[in-house]
Amino acid sequence: MKSFFAILFLGLFLCVDSIAISNSIQKLDFHKLDNKGSLCLGCNSFINAGINQLLNTILQSGIVGGCSELCAKAFPTQKSEQNVCNLVCDSVGVMTFMKLVKQFQSDLDSIYFCQLAHLCPVREGGLARLDSISVSPQVGHQGSTFEIDVLFSVLNQTSTGELQIEITPPHSTPIMDGTINEGFIPGQYSVKFQLDTHPTEQESFESGLYQVLFTACEGECGSKFPHTSLLFTTLTNFTIQS
Repeated sequence: MKSFFAILFLGLFLCVDSIAISNSIQKLDFHKLDNKGSLCLGCNSFINAGINQLLNTILQSGIVGGCSELCAKAFPTQKSEQNVCNLVCDSVGVMTFMKLVKQFQSDLDSIYFCQLAHLCPVREGGLARLDSISVSPQVGHQGSTFEIDVLFSVLNQTSTGELQIEITPPHSTPIMDGTINEGFIPGQYSVKFQLDTHPTEQESFESGLYQVLFTACEGECGSKFPHTSLLFTTLTNFTIQS
């Protein structure tokens, strides 16, 4: 079952409002963190992608006989999604699962949803600090690839949370990327990102100063739900020359 999740659902959780998701940002390396096969990450990916189908099925079908019936109706031609739906639904029971889907229909926090489904761990007292952040090169031409390196230390075990990187161009819409983690044991961690600044239809990468904001949170960053807190945030920059 773990390999099934690793193949189908391991990925990035992206939470955006007016901020654009950037295909130009690539996560290169995450030293000391291995979430392969994570049921927590599988739950997050699934509920982000499938909540609307589930909600429509619940509203149209009303009471169903069980998780297998609900999941088969919601994903009639998607066997993999049915399997994950059954796993998440069975973790809490069909009635609680349906209640959670309705509860989060207009304000989804997938981390908290999966914590309530007992698939993402909750821990109290997490503590982490930033050690360093750097961008290389500091100045480059349009089309250059910039590498962003972050080093941080965890002092107390953290809860399920999110790491976000947000890059704000001089005059364009900010772009961002992010990833969920199941928490960190004490130790030092590094994460690297690459930003490809070849212009695309979505991103022009005009010349000027770019701000880079990196944020580490327990829970979903900015969420109003329980088990959410800011671990640290830091700001740096780089410049694109014409």
